[in-house]
Amino acid sequence: MPSSSTPQRRPPPSIPKAYAATLLLGVAMSPFVISTQGSLSSFFPPSSFFLRRSLSFNDIEKYSTLQDVNDVDKSIEARAKAEASDDKCNNMFLYLPDLQKFADHGHGSQINTYIIAVLAGAYLDRNVLLVEPPNDRSTYAGASQFGCPVDAFEEIHMKSPSSSDSWQIKENFPGGFSRLIDHPTWSSGGCPMPCADTYSYNDWVRVALSPTAMNAPITCKESNGRTVNVIATGGGGLRKYFRSKTGDRDQFVSSERWAKKLGATSDEARIFSTLSGNVMWDYAMGLMIKAGFLRLQPWIARDVEMFIKSFDLYQRIGPKNEVYDSIHVRRGDKLIMEALSEVQMYWRFKGHSDTANLPTNYIPFAHYLSQFKKAECPVDEQGEVTERIKRIVFVATDDPVVVKEEIANLPNHIDERTILWNDCHEMSFYFNPTDDSAFHLNGDGEEGFKDGSDDNCFKRYHRNIASVADMMILAKSRTFVGEYNSNWGRLLRTMRVRLDDSPILQDDSGNSSGGNKIFGD
Repeated sequence: MPSSSTPQRRPPPSIPKAYAATLLLGVAMSPFVISTQGSLSSFFPPSSFFLRRSLSFNDIEKYSTLQDVNDVDKSIEARAKAEASDDKCNNMFLYLPDLQKFADHGHGSQINTYIIAVLAGAYLDRNVLLVEPPNDRSTYAGASQFGCPVDAFEEIHMKSPSSSDSWQIKENFPGGFSRLIDHPTWSSGGCPMPCADTYSYNDWVRVALSPTAMNAPITCKESNGRTVNVIATGGGGLRKYFRSKTGDRDQFVSSERWAKKLGATSDEARIFSTLSGNVMWDYAMGLMIKAGFLRLQPWIARDVEMFIKSFDLYQRIGPKNEVYDSIHVRRGDKLIMEALSEVQMYWRFKGHSDTANLPTNYIPFAHYLSQFKKAECPVDEQGEVTERIKRIVFVATDDPVVVKEEIANLPNHIDERTILWNDCHEMSFYFNPTDDSAFHLNGDGEEGFKDGSDDNCFKRYHRNIASVADMMILAKSRTFVGEYNSNWGRLLRTMRVRLDDSPILQDDSGNSSGGNKIFGD
């Protein structure tokens, strides 16, 4: 990082570029780090700036997205609402999140598939709507896989002594995936459900399950005679379509029209039209994040705020406005299949070739810490560290008991929660305070609770809030270490992409005037 007695400006690049600095560690496709410090020379010089990005918790608005509210251009959504018209609703893309048991997946998988729906709909120049099952068709108590906030119920139940089993969900209260996400108008066009007089939810399910759903749109007529061209799909068909076009040869072609459907300015659309491959996808995600595409429903934002303010992490850094780092350790059911080859590869690298007798069936927590290098600290002529870096580290994991044991067994403890790592980093670890033993939205995994434990929409909602809180803290940390074999890791990598289109003013401490504070203004 540059250092001088006066603030320095990084000249703006010749064109805006998307950035999400990513570095793989020793095991391919195992833990990776996403830092707000540059580490990809193709995006920007590695010493060019240090962007401070972190949590800011003054009101619900700042809990409504996984990005900082300052990253969102609110004029995009406002303009879309002002320009919404049924006359612009002739080409529609309907995504059915509940179809093909995708609602049984975790947060990461469901949100990643939703991202594909928004991208694909925009690519096809269509307005995207979420089509949720009616309450009486939902397979979940409370009509959503994300559980029941108190807002979901008729007010009479708040005063009634009756059992919660008989409580009724408000008729028009969002269900399904829409209970979590407030879908933006810039994607939906503000359009109503097409042909509501002639097509029911069951009809759209039938259309979406057709093998040719993505390639053979259907047409239907509104009551006023207007013809609507519609593509309907669920998560399975959508992913199949996406993979077929992004296999050995990426068939998605950038265009100004596609970019503008994602909220781009004319200049951004022109730049986007020149891109291809991974840079194109990063830029597309940067546009979506700038438009504020992943907005949480207000009851989610409210309850996440209340929950996060119970964290000892909040008590530690909230009053002082300090930045923090984060690590995501995904084990659980991922160790059975997705992460198995990575675990075996790690231990082979460590000299353990007998896959049936590995020291552990997971990659140790110390490997995640290996990303924090001694070279980051200043040293004297003898190579001794002259000044340590103090780091507050939030750890999100589905294996907290074991991870805490691993931390306890690390050398060089300063106190119960703090260690000295690589003679450089004083790392103090913090965890989600929940004492739950189940961390998947659906219980122990996509199949629910292995022991047949009873579940209800209140317990599910608690798991939902706990997970979203973790996700928000991870997304807004200064440095994030995670894994590509986790849907969370892939989602958080996506959520940390930004368009690099303005100079960053930094002071001697490395803090950016364009960055965000953790707690408060």
